[in-house]
Amino acid sequence: MEVFSILEEARRVLSKAFEELREGVKNEDMLRIRDACEKGWLATVKAVDALLLSYGSEEAKTHVDRRRKLRDLSKKIHEVIELRIYDRVEARRSTLHNDDFYSGILTHEEVEEELRKVEKLIEDVEKLIKRI
Repeated sequence: MEVFSILEEARRVLSKAFEELREGVKNEDMLRIRDACEKGWLATVKAVDALLLSYGSEEAKTHVDRRRKLRDLSKKIHEVIELRIYDRVEARRSTLHNDDFYSGILTHEEVEEELRKVEKLIEDVEKLIKRI
């Protein structure tokens, strides 16, 4: 799959996450809010996949493989370290995937804040890709 189509998929998934969050809050539906978090995590994963592929890495087969490839890329591309891409991805995994999707412990305001961080991550990844 082409890098920019993966990045566009990340944006579409994130847009769905925001819609899911709005609907969940409106209907007081915690399951929808949890689904919004999982979509936010998926958008994060897709952004990382696009970044890795754009720099010549093979597609990651697992989350562990993706983290290792991202760590390796951080050693080669200084901007990846400067932008703290690895740390930001791991923070989204912890908050969106673990804390809310599995545990349901975030407020809807915290979920929105986390989704905004995914939005910024996607923007930063796009800038890195366009530099190539």
